[in-house]
Amino acid sequence: MQYKAFGNTGVEVSVLGYGCGAVGGLMVRGEHPDMLRTVEYALESGINYFDTARMYGDGLSEIHTGAVLRELGAHDALVGTKVRLSAAEFGNIEEVIEAQIDNSLQRMGRDNVDIVYTHNSIGAASNPDGGQLGLDDLERIVGVFNRAVESGKIRFWGFNGLGDTETLHSAIDRFGPSGMHTCYNMLNPSSSHEMSAGFPYQDYGQLMQKTAEKGIGSVAIRILAGGALTGDSVRHPLAAQDVAPIATGQTLSEDLARTSQFSFLVEDGYTENLAEAAIRFAISAENLSTALVGLSSFDQLEQAVAATNKGPLPSDALEKLEGIWAAS
Repeated sequence: MQYKAFGNTGVEVSVLGYGCGAVGGLMVRGEHPDMLRTVEYALESGINYFDTARMYGDGLSEIHTGAVLRELGAHDALVGTKVRLSAAEFGNIEEVIEAQIDNSLQRMGRDNVDIVYTHNSIGAASNPDGGQLGLDDLERIVGVFNRAVESGKIRFWGFNGLGDTETLHSAIDRFGPSGMHTCYNMLNPSSSHEMSAGFPYQDYGQLMQKTAEKGIGSVAIRILAGGALTGDSVRHPLAAQDVAPIATGQTLSEDLARTSQFSFLVEDGYTENLAEAAIRFAISAENLSTALVGLSSFDQLEQAVAATNKGPLPSDALEKLEGIWAAS
C-alpha cells in the first residue's frame, strides 16, 4: 500500500481509503461479523483512513465504524467524519456544530477524531433550504472547528468540495482548511485535469491542483461514480439501490451508459475490469492524497486492494483518456 502526505498536516494516508457511507452500505446495513472481517482486512492491507459521517444511516456508520475499530484495537487508524446543517439549523450554527461534533464523538466512542469536514455544499450565498453554505456560514463553522482543535476534540478540519466551483476555490483561499473532499472519476476528472470548453459536466477547475499548492490534503469521492464505473447495473443488496449522481449525468443509468467509452482499458489489456480501471485511474492523480472506495462486501474490498496494489494506470492509457475527454 502506498502512502501520501495529507497536505501539510504531517500525517500520511493510504492512497486507498475506506469509505463508510450509505452508497456501499456495508458500514450502515451490514452484519457485524462482515464489518469486522472487512475492516480487519483493510487494516492488514495497509489502509489507515476511514471516512464516515453523521448522516450515513442516521449515525449508524459512526457507531459501527467506531465499535469495529475499538474491537480491533486499531488506535492508530485515522478517522474522518462530517457535520451537516439542516435548513432549520442555519440560524444557530455555532451551537449546532459544537453539539454535532460532541455527538459524533459519543457515537464513535472516542475522545477525539482526526478530522471533521463540513458536509453541506458551498455556494456564493447562504441557501438553507438548498442546504448550501455561504462563505459567512463557513466562517462561523471554522470558528467552532478552531475551538474544537484547541480543546483537543479534533486534530484537523476541512470542507466538502461540492458546490459552486468559484466559491470552492475562494473558500480555500480564505480559510485554508487542512483537508478537502472532491468528486473525481473518469466521467468527471476536472478536479485534476484541464477540461475543454465543451465539457458536459461541472468543471471543478483543477481543485486538486489548488489544494496541493496550498498544502491541503485531498480526498477523492465517487471514484466509481456511485457504482456506474463498474459497468454493471446489478447492485449488491446492501448498496443503495437508487443513487443520485454527483457532477456527472442526470441518472445512474445515464452514467452507466457512458462507461462504454472506457471499455478500451479492458479490451486493450490495461486492466481486468472497469472497476479496477476506475480505482487505478483515481490513484494516478499525482496531487491526490487518498481515494475513497465505498464498500458493500469483503470481496469488493479485496478487489479494490488488489487493484490499488497494481499501481496507477500506464501513461499511454491516461493519454487515451485525455483524448476521450477532449472529444466530449
